[in-house]
Amino acid sequence: MSTLNVFRYGALVTGVLYGFTHDLSLKAAGEKKKEEAEYQKKIKLIEDAKAEYKRLNPPKASAGFNLEDPNLDFAKAIESAVESL
Repeated sequence: MSTLNVFRYGALVTGVLYGFTHDLSLKAAGEKKKEEAEYQKKIKLIEDAKAEYKRLNPPKASAGFNLEDPNLDFAKAIESAVESL
């Protein structure tokens, strides 16, 4: 009879400890998920703000030259850059 009680209480203590650790892990996962959702919300707000700023303040056309242009005359581009100094 005594051995049976030892097994019963051992199982009870094991179950309580498992339940406690499982509860802690679920709470930690929930907190992590909540933090990730808040972070994604902040990222979305930043992206929306950048898009709105870009819409309100369009980039000005540069008076310079495009080095990627295959028809660019380098001599004229260098001369114009030197003259602008």
